[in-house]
Amino acid sequence: MKTIKIEELKEFSKKALLWKGVSPEDAETTVNALVTTDMFGVLSHGTKNLYQYILKMEKGGLDPQAVPEVEAEGPAWALINGNAAIGMVSACKAMDLAIEKAKACGIGYVGVKNSCHFGAAGYYANRAAKAGLMGISMSNADPNMSIPNSCAVALGNNPFSFAAPLKNGKSVFLDIALSNVAALKVVMAKEKGISVPDSWLIDSEGKPTTDPSDFPGGSFLQPMAAHKGYGLAIMVEILASVLTGSGIMSDVTSWNLDLPAKNNAGHAFIAIDITKMMPAELFEKRMMRMITELKNAPKAKDAERILVPGEMEWEKYELAEKRGYIELTDAMAENMEKLSALTGIPVTVQDKPE
Repeated sequence: MKTIKIEELKEFSKKALLWKGVSPEDAETTVNALVTTDMFGVLSHGTKNLYQYILKMEKGGLDPQAVPEVEAEGPAWALINGNAAIGMVSACKAMDLAIEKAKACGIGYVGVKNSCHFGAAGYYANRAAKAGLMGISMSNADPNMSIPNSCAVALGNNPFSFAAPLKNGKSVFLDIALSNVAALKVVMAKEKGISVPDSWLIDSEGKPTTDPSDFPGGSFLQPMAAHKGYGLAIMVEILASVLTGSGIMSDVTSWNLDLPAKNNAGHAFIAIDITKMMPAELFEKRMMRMITELKNAPKAKDAERILVPGEMEWEKYELAEKRGYIELTDAMAENMEKLSALTGIPVTVQDKPE
């Protein structure tokens, strides 16, 4: 198992972005999002993808110097044109603006058009939770998911996340794709040459398959919980795309399979200021009552404990913070080596300490 020190990962990633002409501020924003995602254990959506982002900049599909702009706004809402900037830059600007508007009005909605893959939706929901607000984040995606009664892609798997703050600085949060599994997890299985559960993919005849080797051209993601995931993906498409003026379904290209093309993705961010509705202390008390009741539910045979959403991710985050390093998948280590070769910036990857 290979590892990298967290500070080394941050420094290497930032230098790579600066090498490509990204401003220091935008590089810091992007790196914080990616490394935090790695620390949460969501390795498919963190620094693994930095190499592809920079290749997309090289090919013209991303503009490293683009500045997202607010095109229209009201007291509790705004619409931002990402101008093909790095997805994390547009997303952080949007969530921060939603937080600002929520503090003024109680709730804020900010939509983004002309953006790109923004990594893990949970990072932005937790950005609001860190500020003491509830956060909701979502994005549409290029069509990579089948829908009930279809045998091909029709809709993106449209990630969705919420986070509610806790007094200890953590949160209750959920970050999911609305397919049964995130597309990048299928890609990772394909890279490793391993089979996947038959609930992940269907083949070109609409039948479940465990073989990811044809993904994404010959096999397609299944929606989470059949018509339920399909319906929720439509909700995200409306809020993140139809309402924002961004690309709708087939207008969105694959961010990593079509590097020269603009991704044209849309995002939506919602922040809720709890203190406008009740004192923060009362909210915390009610949250803890909910958590306690959930964790005290009767346990299934052989179950050790009951988890609440986000608890596992926070445990991984704290472990990474304590260790000072992140364990790397083979794909992560390979992409770092490729990025180092491309940029000429050295990176130190080590064996896992005993």
